[in-house]
Amino acid sequence: MKINHTSFFYIINLLSWLLVLVIPIEHALMVIVLIFAFSGWAFGVWPQSIISLGILLYLEILGIFTFEEGLQGYAQPFVWLLVATFVIAAGFEETGLGRRIALAILSLVKGNGAASIGVVILSLTVLGLLIPTGAGRIAMILPVCIGLIEVVKASGGGSSYAKSVLIAVTFTSSFMSFAIITGSSSSVYAASTIQLTTGFFWSYGYWLIVNGPIAILMLLILWGVLLWKFPLEKASWSDGRAYIALKLEEMGTISPKEMKLFLLSIIMLTGWITEPLHGYSVSMTAMLVALLSCLPVVGVQKWKRASKSINWDVIILFGAAYALAEAIQTNGTADWVAAGLVQFIPQNSPILTALVMIIIVSIFRFGFANMLGITAVFLPFSISLAQSLSINPVWLAQIVVISCSIGYFLPSQSPANLMTFALGQYTRKDLSSVGMYLFLAIIPITLLLAYFYWPLIGLNPN
Repeated sequence: MKINHTSFFYIINLLSWLLVLVIPIEHALMVIVLIFAFSGWAFGVWPQSIISLGILLYLEILGIFTFEEGLQGYAQPFVWLLVATFVIAAGFEETGLGRRIALAILSLVKGNGAASIGVVILSLTVLGLLIPTGAGRIAMILPVCIGLIEVVKASGGGSSYAKSVLIAVTFTSSFMSFAIITGSSSSVYAASTIQLTTGFFWSYGYWLIVNGPIAILMLLILWGVLLWKFPLEKASWSDGRAYIALKLEEMGTISPKEMKLFLLSIIMLTGWITEPLHGYSVSMTAMLVALLSCLPVVGVQKWKRASKSINWDVIILFGAAYALAEAIQTNGTADWVAAGLVQFIPQNSPILTALVMIIIVSIFRFGFANMLGITAVFLPFSISLAQSLSINPVWLAQIVVISCSIGYFLPSQSPANLMTFALGQYTRKDLSSVGMYLFLAIIPITLLLAYFYWPLIGLNPN
């Protein structure tokens, strides 16, 4: 499989140069870079950072964008929001606060296995508000879930419980990636790119108001589908409840470090939500809390250790994606592609346009393990397409952001899928069967809320 991917990567990039013979040269060169980015991020033949930095060099060599202009992406505030979120997530791991929160929420379940699955979903949702990285959230809750699975299995619970819990973790992580602006690097990137290209500023609170209801509905549907697809052999889970109590007892009383981090998190959330009042950006507030977490007395961790948790591959990809979006816009290729699509989509047809974009993105999503990569490719095109069709570009862009999270079918479609699938508790068929129902649900839910609910809160399709 790897050999096939490698061969295809080189062949498609060599053949891409034939485009200079059939389309205008300036657009052909831009598409060549896009194919390099698309195939590189999708197939993983070269390391992700090499592809990302290679994009900056490619843009310079082909005369599209200077290397210095490309590097400006790394000066954007949202890049440093990502750095701050990695440091904050390290603090949760260092103190164990994330695990305590998950255990505390799970302890609310009295004696019902079905309810415990719902509370697993609730736990990860709460962690999504406090821990602004997907991998960090899963790292906090996965050990707890594994322990629960072992206990329930030992008491005769069977495999259905394991499947439900782990698939719940997988898809809850996916929904939280678009529900909040700090839910994933792709959401951070999208907010930044939308501001760059349209001038529209997304606040933390408004993003949550727009996307939160869709995520909540999908979480409820997820819970129902899991209970239907994997009926529990044993309704009571008294042993599971005892396991939670034991683990909380082992953790002891909340430590001073945990309390400090909890207070810092409340300060951060409050700062994010009240951003329109005080004017301090989400990025600045996050960086303030990240630095405070590493200071003597008020802090909970050492900078030397926390800095090792920063995923520089994601940071490098983010900057390259930013440069790619800017190049597509300034080069005119986004408008050129949009002009071609306009011939097939009627003017002022927001629902039809949104449906077309959801389907296209979902198809291409099969080849991407990185949500940020596919967002970087399709977001600029959706903005130009919306402008060409007299549709609100922010409205359509937000639908594309949600569409980019649809990695519901294969373990390879996201790190969350891989992390839970690697435990061997569910099959590819289990994942894709649940994913199909979620896919069929998220399309009408997104379109209905986008057309009827979003205008009520100020985000109109036209």
